[in-house]
Amino acid sequence: MKNITLRQIKIFLSAATHLNFTKAAKALHITSPAVSLQIKEMEHDIGVKLFDRNNKKISLTSAGEYFLVYAKRIASTLHEAELIMGKLHGTEFTTLKIGLVSTAQHFLPYLLSAFKEEYPTVQIRIEVRNRQQLIQLLKEGDIDLAIMGRPPKEINNDLDPIAIHPHGFVASPQHPLALKTNVNASTLNTCELISREQGSGTRFIMEKFLSEHNISPLISMEMSSNETIKLAVTANLGISFMSLHTVAEEIRAKKIIVLDIEDTPVIRAWHVVSLNNRLTSSMATNFQNFMQKRGGEIISNFA
Repeated sequence: MKNITLRQIKIFLSAATHLNFTKAAKALHITSPAVSLQIKEMEHDIGVKLFDRNNKKISLTSAGEYFLVYAKRIASTLHEAELIMGKLHGTEFTTLKIGLVSTAQHFLPYLLSAFKEEYPTVQIRIEVRNRQQLIQLLKEGDIDLAIMGRPPKEINNDLDPIAIHPHGFVASPQHPLALKTNVNASTLNTCELISREQGSGTRFIMEKFLSEHNISPLISMEMSSNETIKLAVTANLGISFMSLHTVAEEIRAKKIIVLDIEDTPVIRAWHVVSLNNRLTSSMATNFQNFMQKRGGEIISNFA
């Protein structure tokens, strides 16, 4: 394994991410045959197959899965080394890698616009994932910080609450509950719910609410996209429990209404999360400070 190069590790990580040599090559701006050749040379040097190949489809072997863990550690260590060298030479990178739950992408442009007014040279990379995936990206060092609702207990993190985050049940104006007031939560047992997928923060909050009120309405649809859920609700296919920030524009346009269900809206908080045992760039620190000072105001104005 002593002959493996950092370039090969970078190529392996790209191939493992995309599970497609052509897409990996495109991401790295090299040719597909070059990716295939470097992977073959790695496999020959290591003495095991890293990928199973079936026509154009590839998948990691068991050995490939194990090697991926160490390859990510190497990449993360090199990234920290780059940060240190940049600070020592006064040429620290200005790239900021932000992860966020899909609910946050509705107000993120307003935050970034204000942030770039203060730091015009910053380059920003965005990863939109569900909560569990963001936690994994933080662990692996693939993002500097994450914007999410429910704070993670799975990792040793630095946590900053930045704004309130209301959730509620929403429906089409044509829904039978649309004009009713002071609706008892048990009424939801007669409704069909359109829900986010398991692993999302919104799903967790909804299930906690249902459990606390001892109700179990039918979940007729499960979707991983807030945009698709909004379309389904607008078409009167059912009601949904959503972040009210997600549907702010639809509420203003009266395409969707917030149902008057007891004990709602459920108020949570938005957080900026980072690992407190990992070196972060000064730009990530700048963004955290910015969010503490102005994040709440910007998000509140959006809603």
